Amino acid sequence: MKGLMSSIYVRFVLIFISILIVSALLSLGAVTAFQLEDLKGMVKEQLEDKLTAIDSLVSEKKIPLQEAIQYFNGQDLTIKVFKNREELSKAGQFSAFKSELGQLQQGMIVTKELKSRHPLPVSAAFLEGQYVIIFPDIHNNQIVRFQKTAQTVLLTAIIMGSLLILLSVSMVVKPIKAISKASVEVAKGNFNIHIHQKGKDEISDLVKNFNIMVQELKSNEYLHKEFVSSVSHEFKTPLSSIHGFGKLLKKKDLSIKEREEYTDIIIEESERLSNLSSNLLRLSKLDHQAVAHRRDTFELDEQIRRVILLLQDLWENKKIQLRVELEKVSFTGDEELLQQIWLNLMVNALKFTPEKGTIKLMLETGDDRVYFSITDNGIGISERDQERIFERFFKAEKSRTMPGTGLGLSIVKKIIEIHGGKISVVSEPGKGSVFCVELPVEKK
Repeated sequence: MKGLMSSIYVRFVLIFISILIVSALLSLGAVTAFQLEDLKGMVKEQLEDKLTAIDSLVSEKKIPLQEAIQYFNGQDLTIKVFKNREELSKAGQFSAFKSELGQLQQGMIVTKELKSRHPLPVSAAFLEGQYVIIFPDIHNNQIVRFQKTAQTVLLTAIIMGSLLILLSVSMVVKPIKAISKASVEVAKGNFNIHIHQKGKDEISDLVKNFNIMVQELKSNEYLHKEFVSSVSHEFKTPLSSIHGFGKLLKKKDLSIKEREEYTDIIIEESERLSNLSSNLLRLSKLDHQAVAHRRDTFELDEQIRRVILLLQDLWENKKIQLRVELEKVSFTGDEELLQQIWLNLMVNALKFTPEKGTIKLMLETGDDRVYFSITDNGIGISERDQERIFERFFKAEKSRTMPGTGLGLSIVKKIIEIHGGKISVVSEPGKGSVFCVELPVEKK
C-alpha cells in the first residue's frame, strides 16, 4: 500500500476524486437545503388544497365523506380516516396531532411533518365528525423523487468525473513516465533517445528540454570519444617514432651522420610530445577554470610587437614581408594568456605563408571594443574546413602534412571567450586567410 501511494499517478487520482466527491456532496447539500424546503412547501399547499376540496364536496355538494375521499385517494396521495380521537391516538405516527385536536375541531387544517425514512408533510382536518389525515405516498411522491434524482445525479457525476480524472491524469503522467523511462536509458549510456513532443504546456517544455539535454549529452559523448581517439593518435605517432629510431640507434654499424639524424628525429618528436602535453594541460586548465585569470592593464600594441620580435628568426628565414599597423591600445586582461593568442596566430600565419610572402597585422579600437586582424597570402582554408578549424586536434586538409598538434586555435578561441570576445576567419584556398579577433574594452 505504501509503495502504491508513492506513485504520483495514484496520488493525483485520489486527490482529484476526493475533491470531486467533496464538491459534489457540498453542492448536493446546498441544493437540497434550498430546493427541498421549497418543494416541501409546495407539497404542503397541495395537501391543504386537497382537504379544502374534500370539505367543499362534503359541505357544498353533499357528497358523503368516503365517496369524496375516493376522488383524491391514490393520486400519489394516501388518505386515512379516524372515527375518533382514540383511533387517532392508537396510530403511532399520527399521534403528534393529539395536541392540535382543539384546532382541528374548530375547522382548521393542521400540517406537520411525518416521521419516516423520508420526512414528509402530513395535513389533518376534522370533517363530518371524523379525523381525515392526508399525506404523500411514502414510496412515490415529489420529495422522494427529487431526493432520488439528486442522488442519481451525484453518483453519476462522481463516476463520470472519476473516469475523466483517470483519463486526464493518465495523459498528464504519461510523458512523465516516458521521461523517467528515457532517463534510465540515458543513464545506461544510450543517447539515441527522443520523446515525441506535442502541445505547448509545461510538460511539453519539460519534454523539449529533456530532448535538448540528450542531444547535448550525445554531442559531448561524441566529442569525448573523438577527443580520446585524437589524443591517442597524436601521442602514438611520436612515441612510435621515438621507439623505432631508438632501436635503430642501438645498431653498432651506424654512421655518425645517421646517428645524428636519428637523434635529431628523437629530439624533435620528444619536443612534439612535450608541446602536446603542455597544450593539453593548458586547455584542461582553461576548460575547468583552474587558471586564476589576472586582470592586468598593459599596452596591447607593445605586446604584439614583442611577439613579432620573438618570432623574428622565423619570418626573416622565410623572407616574409611584415606590414604592421598597430594603434596604441591600453587593455585590461590576463597579459600572459593574451600573449598566447598573438603567438599562436602569428606562428600559424608564418607556417602557411610561402617564402617571400606577406603578412599584415592590424590593431584598432572602436565602439568600446578592440579589433585585431592578421592577414596572410598562404595556402588558405576550404569553406568546409573553416567550420571546424577551432575544434581540438582538427587539421585542415592542406595542413595535415605540416607539423603541429591541432590545438593552437582551440586554445586561442578559449582564451578569447574567457575575455568575452570572439574570433572569426575569412579564407579562400590559394589566396590566404584573415583571422579577426574582437575583444571588449572595460569601461572606466
